[in-house]
Formats: sequence, structure tokens, C-alpha cells
Amino acid sequence: MRRISVTTSLAVATLIGMVVNAPAFIPTVFAQDESITAATERSEREVVGRDLLDEKVGVKPQAGVLVFTDSARNTDSRLAAGLSAEWNMIASLYKGPKELKNFYIGPSTGVFFSHLGAADSNFFGGNAVAGASQTGSNFLLVPVNLKVGYLFPDTEFRLSLRAGGNITYRSIANSLSLGASTAGSASAWRMYPNIGADFEYKQLVVRPDLTITPGDQIFSGTLGLNIPLG
Repeated sequence: MRRISVTTSLAVATLIGMVVNAPAFIPTVFAQDESITAATERSEREVVGRDLLDEKVGVKPQAGVLVFTDSARNTDSRLAAGLSAEWNMIASLYKGPKELKNFYIGPSTGVFFSHLGAADSNFFGGNAVAGASQTGSNFLLVPVNLKVGYLFPDTEFRLSLRAGGNITYRSIANSLSLGASTAGSASAWRMYPNIGADFEYKQLVVRPDLTITPGDQIFSGTLGLNIPLG
């Protein structure tokens, strides 16, 4: 009987101790739960691509190809290089449900340069035949676009569409066949509508773009690096 009494007393004492210490124990349990939840959220953000999700301003240096119709009415291509600069208004301004933060909307601009050279120049705009005209021809393109995109959940891939206009500059006006009259002009600034897309995976961006002119269209395709600034 004494052994039973001692055992019962120990059990009662243990139970009383658990009740007395419960206020100190419960916050510890909740703190552990909060720590696990925070760690899970951090892990989810890493999986879905933190840089793209948090990107407010992005600068994207790029290089690729410019395809156009030259003054001899032939389809030609040249090296094009430059950068785009973009502002994600949702990441910067939106404070609502986190599910909508996967969307992207904001202005997209930048500048792209190509040395065209003469009609028979090589891909880099050089090596024209002796005496060829327009060897100093250069081309600038400045996009003025609205970009709308979506970062797919549980991935690091964002697909975006762009539309608006491209401001173009030709140092020799008739070096490209764009259909607009440039009679008497040594150079020409013109703005034309455009459509394009951005395929972004982690820091990599692929950027096809079409400039729509009254004459022959201008296509550019570039590959670049996404550098989030905030």
C-alpha cells in the first residue's frame, strides 16, 4: 500500500508541476510554431524566385540581332546591343494579398544601338566593299512601352507582354526601308507602334520585339541579364 501511495504522490506532483509551468511552456511552443512558419515562408519565397517577386526596378543589359530591310531592298541583320529599364508598380506600391504580387505591370524603356554600315556590310556593320555608300549608318531604338506580366507560382519564370511605341533614329535616313518619306533628310527621328514579349527565368531574359512601320517591319531579338535594383 505504501508503494502505491508513493507512486500516486509522484504522479500528482508531476501533474501539478505541469499545470504550474504551463504558462511558461505554452509561449515556447507558439514561438517554435512561428519560427517554423517564418522558415516555411522564406523557403517558399526562395522557390518561387525572390528576385523576380521582389523586383521593383530592373535594369537589363542585352545583346542580340536586328533584322530589317536595307536601302537595296534586301532583308539584312546586324548586331544590336543596349539595355532596358523597367519599374514594377505592383512590387513598389501594392500592399494587398500576396497572391496578386505574382502579377507585373509598369513602364518599360531603354535604348538599343546598332551600327548598320552599308547595305553589303557584315553582321557588325563593317567590311563593306570599297567606295560603298552609307558606311557610317547607325540606328537607335528607344522603347516607350507598358509591360504586363505574370510570375508563375512555384517557379522562377515570368512571362510578360509589352506594347506601345519605339522611338527610332537613323543617322542616314534611307538606310532602312520604313515607308515614311525622308526626302531631303540626312537623318530621321520617327516613332512607330510596337509589340513584344519578355521571357524571364531567374536572372536571364529573352526579349523579342517587333516595330510596325508603314513600310518594312523591324525585328529585334536580344538575350540579357536581369539586374534588380530594389
